[in-house]
Amino acid sequence: MKKILLTGGTGLVGSRLIEMTDHEFYILTRSDKEDTAHVNYINWNNDDYLSQIPEVDLIINLAGASLSNRWTQQHKQAIVKSRIESTKKLGPIIEQQQKKPFLISASAVGYYPPAKNLSYTEADRFEAFDFLSKTVHLWEQEAAKLKVATAYCRFGVIFSNQGGALPIMVKPYQFYIGGNIGDGQQVYSWIHIDDLIRALLFIYDQQLTGIYNCTAPEPATQEEVGKAIAEALHKPHFLPVPEIALKTLLGEQAIMVTDGQRVLPDKLISAGFKFQHPTIKEAITSLYG
Repeated sequence: MKKILLTGGTGLVGSRLIEMTDHEFYILTRSDKEDTAHVNYINWNNDDYLSQIPEVDLIINLAGASLSNRWTQQHKQAIVKSRIESTKKLGPIIEQQQKKPFLISASAVGYYPPAKNLSYTEADRFEAFDFLSKTVHLWEQEAAKLKVATAYCRFGVIFSNQGGALPIMVKPYQFYIGGNIGDGQQVYSWIHIDDLIRALLFIYDQQLTGIYNCTAPEPATQEEVGKAIAEALHKPHFLPVPEIALKTLLGEQAIMVTDGQRVLPDKLISAGFKFQHPTIKEAITSLYG
């Protein structure tokens, strides 16, 4: 049994990680919570929080304000600030560890520019070009300052029936109003949440450092995702949503559904990782079939 320290441990990914394993977890929170059998909560707003943290084998840094809330200027600042500050606070924790733990620091495929006809791997390098890519750059740069063995895991769109983007995508189909968004050809680099958890544990077990794209090997267009949802729910896929309507409604945040990029997990596959849900049809069926 490993001892794992989590930031953002009460969110979608952290919660599923705890469900899928029997390791001992220490979750940094901003409020007092009741410990459970193998989950210990540490309020890092308390002055003595460092003294409550034992020697750990692995730190997984997931903390950050949600991208799902409307992108007001205030919330955009919170998105960046929460990621930088939570990463920075890992410094004193790592310093007091006798044996330096392995670090998995979450990141995002928003690092890569939107494109319908290009594919990206970990070998591709880009300067920041918009709000999301700038956030990723700052997040990864802050993690690099911690000077420990680190895997920077760029998450694709996480598919889960317990939260995140997929239930939002599914809802229109439940009311018989699902269809293409714009032309439907924007590419979603997605990953089934269980494959994401398995990938994170694989990276730790193999002590893999550097950039890793945590995405399924077969990205899908929005149309392909929609049709897979429609098939799983036995609903139609026919009612298009004009791109301009989403941009009017959501503003800058609309890029999360109107833009996309084809990001491939070359390094994970080369290291020997096997996906249980490599295709969009398999993933949607496992969650909603």
